[in-house]
Amino acid sequence: MSRRARGDEGMDTVLRVEELYKDYSTGWRKPPRTALSGLNLEVPKGSVIGLLGPNGAGKTTTLKCIMGLIRPQDGRIWLFGEEGVDARKRRSIGFLPEQPYFDLYLSPRKLLAYYGRLAGMHPSDIKAKTSYLLNLVGMGEEADLTMDKYSKGMLQRIGLAQSLLTEPEFLVLDEPSSGLDPLGKMQVRDLLESLKGGGTTILFSSHQLSEIEEICDGVAIIHQGQNIASGGLDELLRSRDESEIMLEKAPVAPHEGLPASASWTDAAQTRLVVDKSDLNQTLRILTGSGAVISEVRQRRMTLEEYFLEKVGSRGWEVGQ
Repeated sequence: MSRRARGDEGMDTVLRVEELYKDYSTGWRKPPRTALSGLNLEVPKGSVIGLLGPNGAGKTTTLKCIMGLIRPQDGRIWLFGEEGVDARKRRSIGFLPEQPYFDLYLSPRKLLAYYGRLAGMHPSDIKAKTSYLLNLVGMGEEADLTMDKYSKGMLQRIGLAQSLLTEPEFLVLDEPSSGLDPLGKMQVRDLLESLKGGGTTILFSSHQLSEIEEICDGVAIIHQGQNIASGGLDELLRSRDESEIMLEKAPVAPHEGLPASASWTDAAQTRLVVDKSDLNQTLRILTGSGAVISEVRQRRMTLEEYFLEKVGSRGWEVGQ
C-alpha cells in the first residue's frame, strides 16, 4: 500500500497510482471543483483492498481514472507493471461501475453473450460461462427475462456477473453491494471471499464497513481527493494507547479499585480495555481479586472507529 520509488513497477503490484489530480468544470466563469488532489494508491498482487471515504471524497473518480474512463489532469497510473491504461490491459480487468447501465430490452443471457463476443470469447465458452455466472449471482432462473422487469438489486447482480465474465486478474468494483438486500450482501461477501481464495486481486469501494473489515487485507481512506491513511487492517486498527485483557475467570469484585480508564466490553466481564499507562495497576487489582488472566494484547479498533477518527479529525466537508 505504500508508495515506491519512481520507476519501480514490479509485477508484485497490480496497480500503482502516483500524484493523481482531477478537476471538474462547473460552468462558464466558475471555479473548477477538485475531485482528486495528489492521490496515491497501491494494490499488491493477490490482495483485496477496500476504498473508503465520505460521499464526494473522490472514490468513483479514482476508479474511473484507473479504468481509463476519464482522464486526470496530472499523475501517473501503472497497471500490471506498465505505465498507462489501454485496451490491452483492460482485457485483464473486470469492472462494475457504481450505477451500471444496461440495454433493458435484453435478457441477462443475451447481454452476457454480447459482452463475451466483444471480449473475443469463443461461443461455447460464452454459453458455459454465462450459465455458471448467472447461477453464481442467484439469477439463473430469471436468465431469459428482459431486464426492464428487474429491480435495482437484480441489475446489480447482473453487473457482478458481467464483471467476472472474462475471469479477470484484477477486479475493480464500485459499491458492489448497492441496492442488495441482506441476503444479497451476504452472497457478495461469500463471492469476494471465494475470488480472494482463488488469487484474484480486488479493489472495491463500499460504505459497508463490516463488509470491508471481513474481506479486505487492507484499506485506503480517501478524503477531499487525497489518501489520508492506508495499510493492512491489522496494522491500522491496532490501538497504540490501549490494552485488552482477556480473563479465564472473572474477578470476585469486578468494579472495585479499577482505574478510571478501565471498562468491561462484555456482560460476562471476561474482557477489559484499559489505557496502557494503567495496565500494570489493573493486572495487580484483577489478580488480587481472584481473576485468572489468559491473555494481554494491544486493543484492536473497529474499522468504524478508525474511519471516524481519521475522517472526523479533518472535518466532514464534502470533497469535490
